[in-house]
Amino acid sequence: MRRLTALLVVSLLALVVSTGPAAAHAKLESMTPADGSSMPAPPTKVVLTFNEPVGSNGTQIQVKSPAGVNVATGNPQVLDKTVTQPVGAMIEAGRYQVEARVVSADGHPITISAGFTITHAGHAPDAPPVDPTTNQTPTNSNTVTVVAMCLVMLVVVALAIVIVRRRPAR
Repeated sequence: MRRLTALLVVSLLALVVSTGPAAAHAKLESMTPADGSSMPAPPTKVVLTFNEPVGSNGTQIQVKSPAGVNVATGNPQVLDKTVTQPVGAMIEAGRYQVEARVVSADGHPITISAGFTITHAGHAPDAPPVDPTTNQTPTNSNTVTVVAMCLVMLVVVALAIVIVRRRPAR
């Protein structure tokens, strides 16, 4: 009985350790300009970088000005793990909100809500581009995934204990 319980625990731990990364969906690794960043000149594009390739079907990105006007221009461009959204004139100083919906390669939708601040009023669409890649920070964590995996592990261990205890003695 002890061997069976030990075998179940070791098997469960091996299962959890081996499937952790494989069970995860694409997640945002960085955004340029970075979430919460502040810059004097507006960028000409917003770039989202994920930990794995994403699909182009269903990708939608809005970049809203402090007044709520969408300044995104054209369609987002998807290349492997990177989604680039060109933006037009950002003539207002203040916080710009990025709202994105991207579909992961495995078909699961990913929603992103982030923002950055422009401290000086903007640029015309033909102004020279500002390199927004100077400040990148990761924005997501795996807390929910880890908690869910722990709960599943606890349920499996509890079921194994119940099954072992209900067996008739020989």
